[in-house]
Amino acid sequence: MRTEIIAAAIIVATAIAAPRVFEARLSAQPKTPARAASLQSPEPQVNRVSHWGDEIRIKASPDQQFYVDAAVNQRPAKFLVDTGASYVALRDSDARAAGIYTSWTDYTYPVHTANGETKAAFVTIDEIDIDGLRIQGVKAFILKDDQLNINLLGMSYLSRLESVEARKGELVLRG
Repeated sequence: MRTEIIAAAIIVATAIAAPRVFEARLSAQPKTPARAASLQSPEPQVNRVSHWGDEIRIKASPDQQFYVDAAVNQRPAKFLVDTGASYVALRDSDARAAGIYTSWTDYTYPVHTANGETKAAFVTIDEIDIDGLRIQGVKAFILKDDQLNINLLGMSYLSRLESVEARKGELVLRG
């Protein structure tokens, strides 16, 4: 039991310290106008490669995160790939753009976010497509826009792929 508590404490400390270290490194670097623009709106680098099936390579952004353009019910949406999220999390405005409508009475599921605990609506998205990697019937939470800065591509999508691998500054998704 003591070992589990120590391991949990190390994980929590790492989760708190890692973003601060990355932020400190980014703010310590001189910002050219081009660099400042890329930090404000990270643009994902998505390259489609065919080799033994469908494969997509996503280069890490300057903040060392992986961002991807996807289609939710054939409507464009930007996502942060988040292997720590159990489900896809979609902003309410992007859900509405994709034809997914919720009412205030649907927000009954308690979820924990970086902003604290809030309520979300639980839905099944018809399909999410990332450059041909199409998964149908994806379970997701819808959160109000002020509770979620960017859509999260969680494990309810990622676990249904053949593999997800991070290596040499890029994320490789295989369908």
